Amino acid sequence: MPPLANMDLVNLDFTPHDPHPTPSDPPTAEVTVETYLAGRHKLGIRIVYVPGNPEDKANRGFRVWYKVVPPGGEPVRSPKELTESFYTRRKKDVVVFDYEDSGKTAFLAVQVEHGGKKGPWGPLVSAIIP
Repeated sequence: MPPLANMDLVNLDFTPHDPHPTPSDPPTAEVTVETYLAGRHKLGIRIVYVPGNPEDKANRGFRVWYKVVPPGGEPVRSPKELTESFYTRRKKDVVVFDYEDSGKTAFLAVQVEHGGKKGPWGPLVSAIIP
């Protein structure tokens, strides 16, 4: 049979497909990250909401930014200096570093991200890579 038309869907008490996406608000939550040892060359991260509602759908994706600095190197002063990132929807994840990065300092910051819109920066966190 051919696909059902919108009028057929209404007659059957179904809701017709809406071709226009519902606009969403930009993310407003601010999150921080707690680090823990996850293995050799791996840092585990836990994302913790500082202010904001974790149940709000706009606050469910996270862009984790980081930069590796060698011992004695210039520390990162602002999250805008972080150069590498990955996206996750998990509140607990693992960052895997190269073998050569062992003993260096990793600086991390997290932004809530949803639909290409970014929320405020979380605080800058540093940890020694195992």
